[in-house]
Amino acid sequence: MKKELQSYDYAVLGGGAAGLSLICQLAHQKGLSNGKRLLLVDPEIKTGHDHTWSLWEREPGPFDHLVYHRWDKLGVHDDRYSMDLPLQDYQYKLIRSTEFYDYCNRLIAEHPAIDRLQARATNIQATDNKVVFEVAGKPFRADWAFSSLADRLDFRRLKRPYLDQHFRGWFVRTADPIFDPELATIMDFRLPQGTETRFFYVLPFTENYALVEIAVFSNDIWSRERYDLAMSDYLDKYWTKGGDYKIEHTEQGIIPMTTHPFPQQEGRLVYIGIAGGHARASTGYTFFNIQRQTKELARQLTTTGRLSKVSAAWPLRHRMYDTTLLRILQDQRLPGSQVFTNLFRHNPTERLLAFLNGESNFGQELRLMSSTRISTFAPTFFQEMLR
Repeated sequence: MKKELQSYDYAVLGGGAAGLSLICQLAHQKGLSNGKRLLLVDPEIKTGHDHTWSLWEREPGPFDHLVYHRWDKLGVHDDRYSMDLPLQDYQYKLIRSTEFYDYCNRLIAEHPAIDRLQARATNIQATDNKVVFEVAGKPFRADWAFSSLADRLDFRRLKRPYLDQHFRGWFVRTADPIFDPELATIMDFRLPQGTETRFFYVLPFTENYALVEIAVFSNDIWSRERYDLAMSDYLDKYWTKGGDYKIEHTEQGIIPMTTHPFPQQEGRLVYIGIAGGHARASTGYTFFNIQRQTKELARQLTTTGRLSKVSAAWPLRHRMYDTTLLRILQDQRLPGSQVFTNLFRHNPTERLLAFLNGESNFGQELRLMSSTRISTFAPTFFQEMLR
């Protein structure tokens, strides 16, 4: 007996930051009105504090009401320089998954046009007019489907440069008031670099409470013990000075940094989030670009009911900038600590942040590139073009 095919206008396959953001955008822009129906398929209904997302914005974003803390100054340090940099028109913001999941889960539960299945979509097949898939053996059809289901890349098989940004963080409460809750230290290179790019960041929420995290750009993933030893040494040397502190929560993860050509679209199946290459290859920051992508997808669907254009995650010139930097870091042509510190030293903070967000113009980018070591960056750029 042929199984009955259940039909939806939209299907979101994967309920992480990208999938949930798209659902919220569709709901806010009224793309789920006029009888439209959406199905969310994910094995897990996510709750609690399993992620922390940071971003910088000029204007309030779609989840600005969920921001846990925001900063107007950034700190950057290495063994030679210490910089406290005003953000001018930007704010640096942190959103915890605790509030994000709670908000999205309540919206989904209360919205009459959204159904949710706690399972994994399988046998996904896309054509020019539909996407069919199975959930727990049952067939489904959607006019448009959006997938954040990413395959793990093997960097050894890629032609493009690839580095994992792997990290571990502690939410630390200290006995003494040692933090400045108005200053976010986003890059502190005061630790042995070895053959990798390694840095700490410290995001204080109060004078006694902060997220302290170590990030490493390499394809050699550290053990938990190695991360913890490095963080303990760093806190003791530069912050607590041997004073007491308590670790209240931890987080750990991996973000792929690559200009590998992730699929954007197959027929009416559209890839979103990291699965569509929306992490910034040179930094790993993803949340801001997810909002830009999902806002545009929701706008088109709300206006016309279809997608006339699915844009590349990043413009070609930005992919070339990122490929150049990643090749330099992967091949150890320059130390990452030197590259990033010099970018902050020789550029207005606003120019650099606009570039990293993909909001800069070509003139700003030329001025930024002129502040790098041209003898290394220029030949690497042209070598990557020829590839």
